[in-house]
Amino acid sequence: MSCSCNGTAVTCYHLSKLEFDLVTDGLKEDPYNETTELYLFNVANFSFTLLPYMPKLQILKVHSSPGDNEWFLRRNQFPELQTLHFTKCQLKVFPKALISLSSLLELDFSDNLLESLGADSIHIRSIRRVILRNNQIKSIGVHVFRYMPTLKLLDLSGNNMTRLVTSDFTSAVSLQELVLRGNQIQLIETDTTDPLQQLETLDLSGNQLHEVRLEAQQNFRHLFSLNLSSNPMHVIKEGFLQLPDLQILHLDDCDVSVVEAGAFNNLPRLHTMNIKNNPNLGYFSPHAFGNNTQLYRMNIQNSGFKRIPLIILEKVSQLHIKDTKLDCSCSSSDMQDLGAVTIVDWNDATCKTKLGAVLKLSHLVKSEEPCRDNLLTPFGVKQTAVVGQAYRIYCANDGTNSKLFWVSPNKTTTEAKQPELRMPSVKRTDYFTTTLLDPSFSKHHEERVHISTEYYGFDVVLESDQGNYECVSKSDLKTTTRKIELEVVKPEIFLNASHVATTSVHLSWNKNLKIEAVDRVALRITASSEKMFKRQVQLSLYNMFRSYNLVNLSADKEYDICLEWYLTDCETIIYKSCIVQKTKPFKTIMQSLNAKVAIGLAIVLIVVIVFCCDTCIHQKVAYLSRIKKNAKMQQSVSGQSMLTQSSSADATTYENFQLSVTSASERPLI
Repeated sequence: MSCSCNGTAVTCYHLSKLEFDLVTDGLKEDPYNETTELYLFNVANFSFTLLPYMPKLQILKVHSSPGDNEWFLRRNQFPELQTLHFTKCQLKVFPKALISLSSLLELDFSDNLLESLGADSIHIRSIRRVILRNNQIKSIGVHVFRYMPTLKLLDLSGNNMTRLVTSDFTSAVSLQELVLRGNQIQLIETDTTDPLQQLETLDLSGNQLHEVRLEAQQNFRHLFSLNLSSNPMHVIKEGFLQLPDLQILHLDDCDVSVVEAGAFNNLPRLHTMNIKNNPNLGYFSPHAFGNNTQLYRMNIQNSGFKRIPLIILEKVSQLHIKDTKLDCSCSSSDMQDLGAVTIVDWNDATCKTKLGAVLKLSHLVKSEEPCRDNLLTPFGVKQTAVVGQAYRIYCANDGTNSKLFWVSPNKTTTEAKQPELRMPSVKRTDYFTTTLLDPSFSKHHEERVHISTEYYGFDVVLESDQGNYECVSKSDLKTTTRKIELEVVKPEIFLNASHVATTSVHLSWNKNLKIEAVDRVALRITASSEKMFKRQVQLSLYNMFRSYNLVNLSADKEYDICLEWYLTDCETIIYKSCIVQKTKPFKTIMQSLNAKVAIGLAIVLIVVIVFCCDTCIHQKVAYLSRIKKNAKMQQSVSGQSMLTQSSSADATTYENFQLSVTSASERPLI
């Protein structure tokens, strides 16, 4: 047994059951009954029931001490307890006895086996910090936070959550810090405007987010710090965050290759940004920050920059660039433009020469030779897009002294202009919903193709967009061309008739197209026959069940049925999947009967016939018997009843029989 005391704190390690009993007995006596802090590590068969009444206990930490999942706490057993840590103890459910800890402020159930966080899990109105790291929680139940009105911090790191639904936090009116690091979150659903208004810190690092859209007007009005590190976010898109109060942003280890124009345009108070450990980050748009004037500190260590973007040199006051893959021939001239920027790790910063030698920036000699601009193609010269998706072919100069031209597959040459930044607007609804609410909605949209000095972009990719695109940079010194081959892939979407009736066909399909420009793409089902019949049914792009019941068809007729995605402004088909299906004919009653039903009906019919015949025979026999009986009774009354109906010569009536008997009795006896 190893126990120690430090003032009113008691710490014990590696206790057997007998040793634990001795410790609990000692805690009942003076002066140990005044203990305020109790730490127990590796206790065999730990049970809260064995702990004595401890009126002064404020901190209780139990680690690696498996025991009963059901706690039995006596009333006011720990009246002053404020911190409870019960970690790595194989706990599977939230103990109901927690409700008796009315003074608890911090609860830590990390490294256990908890699978759900429901409305009945924690009922402690005073709780402020709940830490549930490294459990097996998959989702958050409805009204979980109703009985935790003062909760400030929730840590669910290392669990199995796959999505973040903001409506789950409707009752978390005081939540300021939410940590969801190390889950498998792929989607953020901002399905309500009420919760998370007080949230200041959000940690989503180490998840599976490919794209993030967070808007202040929906849920994150007062968000101060956001951590998106270690998510596969290859492109930081224009306006991906609209958070006016955000000051700290982490984008480390995200495998970022491109930062688009306007990426941080809606972050006017951004103060510190870390985007280190992105070795493929080659292009950082000079228009990424927009009008932001408060950016102070930036970390681009171990990034793929060949030269430090001018926008960073102009905006940032403190810069970290260690292990960045700078080009020495450009770095010597760029150092002249540093202005007020301070490279914090200047003594450790290096660059590479054309021969592959690594030199320290502090040892470079300024060169009079200008740095030539290069064309950057972050995703290579062979790229693949999927029909229907929004896609951009990135190609840009890493300097400012050249003009850029794009040559399309049909040999049309267009001079590129600076990207036009879109104003933040209300979330776009799909065409089906828009026309349903506003029948006068106009189908006219901006161009489907956008050409800029950074990309050749498509709002919606068509199969005809496949081909070779040329990105041409022209300057006074040279002309550089990059040929990029775009392959357009059609997804495999199969339309099936899961149920066919006489006047209807139930349709289903395996998946939907991934459409981003939902306001200019529509989904419909068409049905046509050889007799000039054609029907169109408009569907929503958000048809999550991927099914529709096509009704009011003719019986015994063949239909060509198609599922079509199309552009609303020009009716151009994006993708369609078709089947030929014949409806069933009308059946007679006999055709509608199967073998089992027919046999059943035959048996019922036979039973009915037998019953009816038996009833008729029984009634006939009873009727004849009754007639015969009545006739005998009538004949008996009149004295004319016949004993037999025989016509033999010795037939005797009842009256003659009496006369013969009388005359015989009067004769003398011999």
